[in-house]
Amino acid sequence: MREADAQRFFLRYRDAFNTLDGLAVAALWHTQGGIAQDGSVTWWADAAPMRDNMVALCEVYRQAGFARTDFELTAVHPLGAQFAWANVQWMIYHHDSSVLQRFCTAYHLIHTH
Repeated sequence: MREADAQRFFLRYRDAFNTLDGLAVAALWHTQGGIAQDGSVTWWADAAPMRDNMVALCEVYRQAGFARTDFELTAVHPLGAQFAWANVQWMIYHHDSSVLQRFCTAYHLIHTH
């Protein structure tokens, strides 16, 4: 997977979050996947609980005054034709353009199409 492929993916991911459409966000995740944060790992063996999580996350952002998100792709490490590791700096903004949240996250990307 090339850096341009990762950039295209994160543009789609950002756009799904910007509509606060948890189902659209979940559609971009692999069926078996997970999140590691705050010293623990949440692993989803099937799609339903992962979809529920993404819908709930979008609702949390909605309630917090989310207006939009943007990102900076800070590193991409190709791991063959279908895989890459990417590091992303996210900025989430309130309706008044102030920063709601800023954080860095790493992703293991799998090109499935």
